[in-house]
Amino acid sequence: MKLNLASLAGLIVVGAAATYAASPAHAADAAAAAKSTYAKERADCDAGRTAEDRATCLKEAGAAQQERKRNTLDNAGSARQNAIERCNLVAAKDKADCLARIEGPSQANQTTTTSGSVAGGGVVRETKTTTTGQPTVVILPAPPAASTPR
Repeated sequence: MKLNLASLAGLIVVGAAATYAASPAHAADAAAAAKSTYAKERADCDAGRTAEDRATCLKEAGAAQQERKRNTLDNAGSARQNAIERCNLVAAKDKADCLARIEGPSQANQTTTTSGSVAGGGVVRETKTTTTGQPTVVILPAPPAASTPR
């Protein structure tokens, strides 16, 4: 079967039209999903199922809804990658400790401890790096000679 150029062009136009016809349905589905997500987030705020106070929770839910409408809400990144990117912004002398709080100690002289919880208001990670320096020698003066009684 031979296809001439006119037939091929006709198939392309039909395919493009089908794509445009499907777009409004996809957009409607995305809008419905965004509305449903916002309703769930508001319900969680109202029921106290978040770690934030109600006012903050509602503000965050509204901000997320606005970003969804603009199609700029990005949840694709991982929490780990986000934390690493934040460590890239700290001073060079503190970067190793920052990374150790995320990924665990990377050197034998580091220890990292974690306490708290998200539900309790926050997780605290502390990294201690033990370093040794030059010893300090302190020379104390000799005590005064005791005088002998006569």
